[in-house]
This record gives sequence, C-alpha cells and structure tokens, in this order.
Amino acid sequence: MLKSTETRWFLNDQSLETIEKWFNGNELFFKDKDLFPRQDYYLNLLHKNLGIKIREPKKDENGALKTQLEIKVLSSDDGAFKFNNGNTAYVNSWKKHSFSLVPNEKETNEIISLFLPEASNTNNWLKVDKDRLLVKFNAQNEKLVSSDSMIDEGAGIELTKLKINGNVYYSLGIEAFSVSSKEHENFHSATNYLFNDLKISGLDKDDSLSYPEKLISLSK
Repeated sequence: MLKSTETRWFLNDQSLETIEKWFNGNELFFKDKDLFPRQDYYLNLLHKNLGIKIREPKKDENGALKTQLEIKVLSSDDGAFKFNNGNTAYVNSWKKHSFSLVPNEKETNEIISLFLPEASNTNNWLKVDKDRLLVKFNAQNEKLVSSDSMIDEGAGIELTKLKINGNVYYSLGIEAFSVSSKEHENFHSATNYLFNDLKISGLDKDDSLSYPEKLISLSK
C-alpha cells in the first residue's frame, strides 16, 4: 500500500501554455499533440472517494498482456489550500493498493476488448488515453530530479494530456509520497518550490478535481 497527498487542476489554454513552458524549460516535451502512448481503463463507479483502474496494459516479450489493477481510496479530504501567487486547490490524501494481474487473464482481456472498433458495450469501463510530462521533487535537498530517480521523500509533478470520449483535457498534478509518513510535509515543500519557480497565478480550486471527480463531472 502506498500513501499520497495530492491535488490536480484541469487547465484552461492560458494556464496550459505557461505550465507547458515550465516543463519545456526542464527539457520535457510532448512529442506530438495527437500522440497518446498510454491507455488506462477506469471503472465507472461515479464515486468521488474511490478510483479503480487497470493501468496501461502492455505486452511482455512473449506477447502476453501484463498490467496492474490499482485501487485508490480517499483517506482524508484535507480541504482548500492557498498557495503562492494566489493559487488555490482542494487537497486530498489517498491510499493506493496495487495488484499484478496474470498475463492473458480473462477479465483483463475482456475489458480491453471492449474498446476494439466492433465493441458495443463500454458502459462499465472508461478508456482514458494519456501522455504526460513528469518530474520529481526531492524533498530532502529541495531539488528537481528525473522521473526515473528512486527517492524516498518527495513528490511527482506532472502535466498530463488526456483524451476521454474523443475530447482532450490537460491537467497539472502534484502527488507527494514518503517512507516516513511525511506526505503532507513533502506536499507543501513541493508546492512551495513549484510556485516559487513557476510564475503562474489564477489556478483556482473550482478547477481542482481528482480523477474520480473529473469522471463524475463528465457523466453529467
């Protein structure tokens, strides 16, 4: 089980441009606006306190599907926070459980097959195409490191491009982690660093939604 403290904004065009330039300045670029190399499958629960997804199924060297089932449970709603430059957001803490799925497991294959062109019933699971730019913040030395760095205390800062039901959205997410139960402390260190370095204002709590909340809003 992994614990996290996090927030996420869904972005308008103006904030997207500023944030994407910040990632570009850290040598991270979207390769193609129409490219979505990752596909996750979310269970349509319509419940903001729980998220269930099958993560990015991939084929191994033998051609068998390999993936994980992830379950995120809200552990606390930490309320609205105000950050540097007047940015605001709702912050939540989560517990994430991950389970490896057996290659070519029947249920996994049936879920993925729902999204083939001839499929007719996709009501239970929602395919979300993704591309993302990710950097990690090392809370121990307060510096950015590459996304593949293995660190114990810090946060992931990501700009994600999503396609859901043919529509494209962008989000800025901050997800803090810790091996010593300092998720909140690391979260605030990461956001302080980010908004001191990223000169942006106007990120509003009304645009601050978790993935479960975003999926609920799209179903209305």
